[in-house]
Amino acid sequence: MDRWASGIDTAWLQLEQETNRMAVHGILFCEGPLDVDLLRERVRERWVAAYPGLRQRPVWTTGLLGPARWVDADPDLDEHVRAVALEAPGDDAALARHVSELMAFPLPDDRPWWSLDVVSGYRGTADGGTGRDGTALVVTIHHGLGDGVALNHLFQALSDDDAVEGTPAAYARPPRPSRRVHDWRLLRRELRDRGRDLAGKVRAAGTSEGAAELAATGRAVRSSAGLLARPPHDADSALTGELSTAKSARWTSRIPVETVKAAGKPHGASVNDVLCAAIAEALRTFLEPDGGDVPRLRAVMPTNLRPLDRPISDELGNEFGLVLPPLPTDEPDRGRRIERMHATMGTIKRTNQALAVFAGIGGSGHGRPAWTQALVARYAHSATVIISNVPGPLAALRIAGVRVRDALFWVPCSGQLALGVSILSYAGQVRLGVRADTAVLGGEEGVDRFTAALEEALGALR
Repeated sequence: MDRWASGIDTAWLQLEQETNRMAVHGILFCEGPLDVDLLRERVRERWVAAYPGLRQRPVWTTGLLGPARWVDADPDLDEHVRAVALEAPGDDAALARHVSELMAFPLPDDRPWWSLDVVSGYRGTADGGTGRDGTALVVTIHHGLGDGVALNHLFQALSDDDAVEGTPAAYARPPRPSRRVHDWRLLRRELRDRGRDLAGKVRAAGTSEGAAELAATGRAVRSSAGLLARPPHDADSALTGELSTAKSARWTSRIPVETVKAAGKPHGASVNDVLCAAIAEALRTFLEPDGGDVPRLRAVMPTNLRPLDRPISDELGNEFGLVLPPLPTDEPDRGRRIERMHATMGTIKRTNQALAVFAGIGGSGHGRPAWTQALVARYAHSATVIISNVPGPLAALRIAGVRVRDALFWVPCSGQLALGVSILSYAGQVRLGVRADTAVLGGEEGVDRFTAALEEALGALR
């Protein structure tokens, strides 16, 4: 049944541009060959039948004013689930080239905006493989259909096995029927919950500790409000420039989540704090390989607003805002970078920055695409990189009878951003995906150089 898109989902559809496509890409590294016909049947039963957006395509209203409309367009699974033979020698570089090509081209507008490439002949080793024939299942889904949590829910839904204990309900539970106007329901829910939190802080202000926390919250909110009202331009660097249509995909090797936790423990830092500090280190190395001064740069960081303890809507959709944390790229000491990143994220958590940006972008989605593009460009000009962190499946999945050894994904870049780094945990391991504008980063060699710097920064955590 045709339906209106939400304001926030429309906004991510509106942000599609030739030099920055708004599709999320992911890879599931499978240990052996996948039966494509069996996979199509699984997709038909577990995806297409359950999620309206996977059997609809977006259309625009006359005059392009107001939200988009999802109209029925039954997918041809021979087109949406494609068998692809990887070019020789089938190594990681060949797979990266395949994904890079997908990043550069738009999804066809006459069909639903998702696809699966069953890539045979993959013999890479970066995912822990042995160099023997395996399969890379490459997932493409437009951001207007869903966010990172929605993508991980789809991964779990396609799995042959039940989710292990501790898996968030948003991943593990069957989807619930959608309810309309979910933008407003999310805002009402978040404002109610945050109001309760603030009231609790006010009641606790009678103690010295409570008064200090209330004062810190007030300072953080004032600073965040100023940042959102007048976002500053980030410092110029080699990572800013005219975007091209050519994109490059890379990924790092795996690192145990427990190793990352151990690196953060002396500083009271989270896994996200440590990995963001490692990304800051890689940026320092890339920009000044001889150890010169690097300015403090800022990131755009998607922040989940979806309750993970509840089933996800069958419309999937987007329920996240954006925050703009400064990265400690100007800090030469590794321990101090982690401490500063931890302090920065602690301050942001005291604010409603993500919710405010969600409201602004969702509201703009009810207007013209140019309004959304201008609003997001304001935030994108304040940053140099987008960093997305999504917790993935807790245990290894099996899809169509084949074990999935590892997984990663790439966040799309918006506005004029040329670099995105995506963090995904899977079965106790974590790895980072790099999506880059090839021209801005200095060609394939430049993208390799940044990825190597990121690999070195992660290696230092071991």
